This record gives sequence, structure tokens and C-alpha cells, in this order.
Amino acid sequence: MAELVDLSHEDCHGWGQATMDSAPGKFAVRRCLEPAFMCNEFARVSRMPGKNVMLHLRQASTGMGQGFESSHPFIADGMAFCHNGVFKHPDRLRKWLASVGGPLPKGICDSEAYFCAIRYFAQKMDLPQAIAAAANKAIEVSDDRWLALNTMVLTDQGVYVYNLYKEGTAILRDLPDRYRIQVRGGATGHGFVAGSQGFSLGRPGQQQWMRNGQMLFARAGNGDAIDVTPAIGEASTAPPAHTVANQQVRVGVGA
Repeated sequence: MAELVDLSHEDCHGWGQATMDSAPGKFAVRRCLEPAFMCNEFARVSRMPGKNVMLHLRQASTGMGQGFESSHPFIADGMAFCHNGVFKHPDRLRKWLASVGGPLPKGICDSEAYFCAIRYFAQKMDLPQAIAAAANKAIEVSDDRWLALNTMVLTDQGVYVYNLYKEGTAILRDLPDRYRIQVRGGATGHGFVAGSQGFSLGRPGQQQWMRNGQMLFARAGNGDAIDVTPAIGEASTAPPAHTVANQQVRVGVGA
């Protein structure tokens, strides 16, 4: 947690946490607009035990709002969602959602529009395909002006972690690990931790880096992680439901 507090000097536009420990589909959500290093509530919450935790430190992208409406995690339809990255023209995604009768974001944040697109596609396909389809739609409306669509989606079945970033950008030449998600665990009974940007997951060699375009699913029952990288347009088998249990997830910077 000390590393997260240090990171919050950079990711200083508030923090949010979602936990699902009491009942499947029921989230306890905490949000604060103060940076974590200044917030007594963060110090208190960070010491609380939890098996299913999503924690987000925010570095707001320009023009994407800094109020509670733009704060992660976003919660709807039995899902908690965090995004690390940015894409242009989220207003076009909102207009598209309105044209197809999809859920509409309450604020101006591109991340919330991305989540609404996931919710729309999830009505028609399994969640791995829905996440990837929403990311493709965000790239389409952005006119290819995007940096990353890294995503974590927590459900009562487990957590989906999607690593997707635009290669060859200037920021990645200077900071090659900026949008690479690292993971630890994934073996039966050992839980699962994933982090996007800015903190370590243990000693070198304990963690692995996800490849660009990869999606993992960690089961809530035991923390087992499996590769569910979808092929858009192909049928998939949704992961089975499990009793909520030990995994922990965290995303570092949102847009």
C-alpha cells in the first residue's frame, strides 16, 4: 500500500474502491476526490481486509471531468469497471449509444462511455467479446486517436483483465511499461492480483506481464486465471459462475 500512496502524488485526482465480499452482485463502493496520500479514508480503507477488491487511483485526462461523475470504479448491471488510458471523441461514442438504444453515461468521462458500450454489447454476447467489441468501437470513433483501453471488470464470477494499448506512441517510447498490465498468482488457491501502471507486485520474477491484446479471467472461487482473449465474431463459452472468494484487482490510472 505504501507504493500506492506514493503513486497518488502523480495520480492525484482522487481514488475509488469497489468490493464484493458480502453477496454476489452487491458492491460496497467508496470514492474520494482527494489524492490518496491526503485522505484519511484511504488510510482506513487500505487496512480493511477484503477478498474481492478493485482499487483505482485517478489521473484525469484533460477535459474528462474531475467530479464524482467521472470517478472510477463505475458500477452497473452487476459489474464494477475501471479503465486506464484515453481515447478521443467520447461524445461520438455517446451519440452512437443513443442511436442504438444503449445505456447512456451520466457524465463526460470517456471511461464511462466505454463502460456503457461494454454494457450494451454484453446484452448480445459473452462478456469477453463485449469488452473487446466496446474497445474496438472506442477506437473506431476516436479516428485512431487513442493510447490505451486497459480494462478491469469485476463480476460475481470473477475479474476480467484486458490489456490493450497503441504501440509506437511517443509516451511508450519514453515509458515502455506505461500501459503494460502485470499480474501475479492465478494458480489454484493462491488468489490473483493485477495492476496497471506504477507499482510492483512483489519481487522481480514473481509477476508476469500481459501481452498487448490479451484478456485474462480470474475465477472468484479460487483465483485461477485463464486466457479468454476473444476472437471478435466467434462464439465463446462464458466462464461458469462461482462463489465469490479470493482475488484482488487494482488498476492504477484512469482517464
